[in-house]
Amino acid sequence: MSNLLYTNSQLMLERAMNFQWTKQVAINDNIVNAETPNYKAKYVTFEEALDASIRTALMGADKRRISSVRSAIDRSQAIVHVAERESMRMDDNGVNVTEQETELTRNTYQMQYTIDAINSNQSLIRTMIRGQ
Repeated sequence: MSNLLYTNSQLMLERAMNFQWTKQVAINDNIVNAETPNYKAKYVTFEEALDASIRTALMGADKRRISSVRSAIDRSQAIVHVAERESMRMDDNGVNVTEQETELTRNTYQMQYTIDAINSNQSLIRTMIRGQ
């Protein structure tokens, strides 16, 4: 029963929150290591992996497309990359602190919007269960 209430949109919100948290950790690592020689900035991607997983699931011609898409969403993970070729200073440090702080702020707002969407979905489910 609870699996029926756990929609693809709820699963997507969960994955988005996971991505945003991973991104937050990478940005914090970058800021903390802004003075470390030879440190290369990290960045996180998610959309490409999710898109590839969903496209692969949709290519299957079987009757279980919905469950395939759901499984593709569930398997999608954020990917942490290292910007090997970027160097901001003479000591080969690859962190632009201003850029990282801007991205940290943007990610914080995105996390808040995702939390609001999760709360809205949960509220809707509670209302449906109560029958009001």
